Parts: sequence; structure tokens; C-alpha cells
Amino acid sequence: MNLPGSTGDPSGLPDPAHPRDMSDAGLHVTYRRSGGIAGLDLVAECAGSDLPQDHARVARDLLDAPADEPGRGGTEREAAVVPAGADRFTYTVHITDGTRHRTLTWSEGAVPSAAEPLLASLGGLATPQRAP
Repeated sequence: MNLPGSTGDPSGLPDPAHPRDMSDAGLHVTYRRSGGIAGLDLVAECAGSDLPQDHARVARDLLDAPADEPGRGGTEREAAVVPAGADRFTYTVHITDGTRHRTLTWSEGAVPSAAEPLLASLGGLATPQRAP
């Protein structure tokens, strides 16, 4: 099953080349990349309007997707996903529009391909923070 506006990508997320009419007003995203050898987390927080439009669209679609949507990827129920190796990363993204909230966690290698550009944008905005 694909998300509304999807063009059939097997990840269930829309093809950024086929935009939808939507507003990113009120969309807010926080990001944390944890794990890795250095023990530094990368942390970012931004408004949807600070992201490229197609990346904000992915965030909006992740927020809009039903919790049981196949192919959406990530998990909301686990506090953390144990990476396959000590030097692997875990990505956590919290998305809100002020009313609804969703936190998704992916292990490195399990990120849906359509979400990768969003994570790349957020990673580019992130600053290092020593893990607790």
C-alpha cells in the first residue's frame, strides 16, 4: 500500500519528482544520529520550511502515514533499535505539526530509500553532541 501522493515507490514514500500540493506551515523536525565509533551524536532541529521542499514533503508524508503503513519503515514502539554492529548508526526523527507527533527510529541500512534525502538534509544541519 502506498501513501497518498505516492507514485508506487516500494518504500511507500512519494517520489520527490512528483510534488503534491501541501503546506509545511507548523511542521517541525528533530533529528539524532547516534552510535558509531566516535561516540558523538549528531543533533538537529528545524522547521519544515528550512528544508528543501521535497525533503519537507517526505517528513510530512511520514507524519501523515498510518502507524501500520507497510513500507513506511522505522519503528515508533521501540525506544531504540539495536544496530547490527557497534560502529553502526541509529537514526531517530521526531516530526510534529503542532497537533500530531511521530517519532521514528531506523538502524543504519534499514532507512527507506525515499527517506534518505531527508536524513541527508538533517545530517547537514546537525551539530555534534557527546552521547550521554
